[in-house]
Amino acid sequence: MRLMLTLLLTLATSAIAQDAARQSPEEVIERLRKNPTAGTWKYKARVVQPDGTYLGSYSTTIKDDGSVWTLTNTWETPDGPVTDVSTLEKGTLILRKESFKHFAKPGRPWSITTNLDFTDDKVTGTTNISGQDKPVAFDLGGPLFAGAAGSDVTIGCLPLADGYSTIFRNFDIQKQQEKLLQLKVVGMERVTVPAGTFDSYKVELTSADGGSYKQTVWIAKDSRTPV
Repeated sequence: MRLMLTLLLTLATSAIAQDAARQSPEEVIERLRKNPTAGTWKYKARVVQPDGTYLGSYSTTIKDDGSVWTLTNTWETPDGPVTDVSTLEKGTLILRKESFKHFAKPGRPWSITTNLDFTDDKVTGTTNISGQDKPVAFDLGGPLFAGAAGSDVTIGCLPLADGYSTIFRNFDIQKQQEKLLQLKVVGMERVTVPAGTFDSYKVELTSADGGSYKQTVWIAKDSRTPV
């Protein structure tokens, strides 16, 4: 997986993005159906990127740490292992800390470590690329709902139903930029995977501020976990 780090704060220009910029995570999740479920889940993944399609595995671990949830994602990629850890407030799932580490495999020329702290309107921290520190500091449009490390599992905490849709503010730690995501439940599907067969919400995530991001996640109706 080719990872590129840039400092870029994108201004939302579309009408839908302008509406979302005024929407806080508290408003998005004021009807949270449930809290995350502590545990570990393992998945096989197919990632399509401009430089190719990759097959790999990743795991998600959710830990109850008192006043916060700690969500850890680990990936095995062609360029080396990746770990992404998010700290989320209980009750709101607002992102407060995120730590990203990508250790290059032998023969690869770089490695990346990023540690960030979030308030409701700012992000600060440091990115280290192959031993060189670079400070990170810029303004946010508002609090961030969840984080990259917990985006799939926190979707199940929303009041999902057929036709449900919302927009929320998220953060891309690889590009180090705020992003607005449009979430929509596009239907119900019965999904069979090695872990079993599940009646699931089919959820589509797309960029709400003009980007090309697109992801589809199937959330089990009963457990509200990604399958």
